Amino acid sequence: MKKFIKKTSVLLVLLLVVTQLVSFFSLYILRQSTFYKPNFLVNGLKRDNYDYVILGASTGLTTLDSKLIDSITNLQGVNLSMDDTNLASHYLMLKHFIAEGKTLKYCIIAPSNMSYNVSQTPLSNNDYRFLMYINRDYVLDHYSHFKSDTAKRLYYSKWFPFLGLSYYNTELFYPSLISAIKPHKRNRFDDLGNYSYPTHKNRMTKVKKKEAIVVSFESDYLKKIKLLCDAYQIKLICYLSPTESQPIDVYSKDYLFINHSNLIKNSDLFYDDIHVNGKGRQVASEAFSKVFMDIVE
Repeated sequence: MKKFIKKTSVLLVLLLVVTQLVSFFSLYILRQSTFYKPNFLVNGLKRDNYDYVILGASTGLTTLDSKLIDSITNLQGVNLSMDDTNLASHYLMLKHFIAEGKTLKYCIIAPSNMSYNVSQTPLSNNDYRFLMYINRDYVLDHYSHFKSDTAKRLYYSKWFPFLGLSYYNTELFYPSLISAIKPHKRNRFDDLGNYSYPTHKNRMTKVKKKEAIVVSFESDYLKKIKLLCDAYQIKLICYLSPTESQPIDVYSKDYLFINHSNLIKNSDLFYDDIHVNGKGRQVASEAFSKVFMDIVE
């Protein structure tokens, strides 16, 4: 019995060591890649100085085309939005950008429109994409602010990386294998961080119009973003993306905003009720560029 326990203990220790090594290696590979936006920021951006950066969720990712905006405004920008994220994630991405020694003049925040009214922001579903930078204080601090079991797994991955890697094996381990072979591969975005939805609609039923709601910019993380922007002399612009069903009224003296929630009337320009398709993206980006040029001037 003692021999069995001893052998089992040795095997468990060996398994733990191997798992740790594989986890360290997987995160190392991802850290050298451009697969996710945090890695793309570090390894894929060709410039250190930008006129503007777009930080947002799937709405920011698919509504504002930095290439088209650049061609109209003669500015240099990049889209660092990530799907399924929130204002806490955008705050982390801005910290990540600054930590890399990069500079910008305008920070365009483009989360889901309702995010502006959420005071208690949870950990987003895709914040694991920063895990390969867990040894950086601002990433560890980000995970420490949330009390969920998922956040704890990510936090303790600083010392036991297999916790995060095993939990997000499909999202981290398999991409690390892909990145080992193709280090410059990107996860559904172009060389300036843009992505668009196809022109067909992602629904079968007609969208019902809702009454307009008021956005009052109550988010604690939006306040943190503004403070960080002020500290680095960055001008913050809050963008409200087009929706097919939910017009937004905005009243604020504290934030500069562009309200395009009711910009597009044609349902053929929407992928679903809160996301435009490729054609809608062009309309929104052109409209944004005109307003943006007035702000810049």
